Order: sequence, then structure tokens, then C-alpha cells
Amino acid sequence: MALGRLDRSRGLAGVIAIQTACLLLAMTFTVDAIAQKASRGRWGAIAYSTKTGAYGYAVDRTTKRDAETEAFRICGTNCDLLRTFRNGCGAVAVRPKRVASDTGASREIAEAKALRKCGDNCKIAVWACTK
Repeated sequence: MALGRLDRSRGLAGVIAIQTACLLLAMTFTVDAIAQKASRGRWGAIAYSTKTGAYGYAVDRTTKRDAETEAFRICGTNCDLLRTFRNGCGAVAVRPKRVASDTGASREIAEAKALRKCGDNCKIAVWACTK
């Protein structure tokens, strides 16, 4: 009779151990999913007016559309250039009668690419980076 009780308590301990392991595994997947969702949601955008030089930018938005909408809202009317980026940076380079933009993993990369596209005598008008 004592042996039967011992077997049942071992069986119960095994069930509890399996349930605990399953719970820990589920929690790990949930934390990973939240972290991945947060890292995916880093959108940025730069809006620029080639007529007036006005600009607006938005970073760390959860959707591309949110970033674009905010950049255009800040820029105001007559903005005709939009550069979006995700988990990185964007930059706009200008000179008289020439505007170029590009993106990169860092501010320096985005600026260098925009300047290269723009050509001689260009300067960076605006840059922005997500976190």
C-alpha cells in the first residue's frame, strides 16, 4: 500500500514538472514574439519640399503609413519628396536645382549615399534615424 502512494506522488511530481516546463517554454516564445514585433515596428520617414526647403520627419513609428503621415504633417504644404526607412536612417542631400535621398544602416551611411547621388557641392538638408 505504501508503494502505491509513493508511485502516485512520483507521477504527480512528473506531471507538475512537465506542466512547469511547458509554461516556461510558452513564456519564452511570448517574450520572443513581443521583442520581434517591437523591432519590426521601427519605421521612419522624411518629407521634403524641393520648392521651399521645408522638411518634416518621423521616427520609431509602428507602421510605414504612420511615419509618412507624420512626416508630411510636420513638413506642411508643397512637400513633394518622401523617403521611408525601417530600422535604419534616411538622409536628403541638396544643392541648387538638385535633390537626392537615400537610406542606410547608420546616419553616416545614409548621408554618404545621398551625397554621392546628389553630386558635387551638395549638403545634407535633413537626416533621421530610428532607434
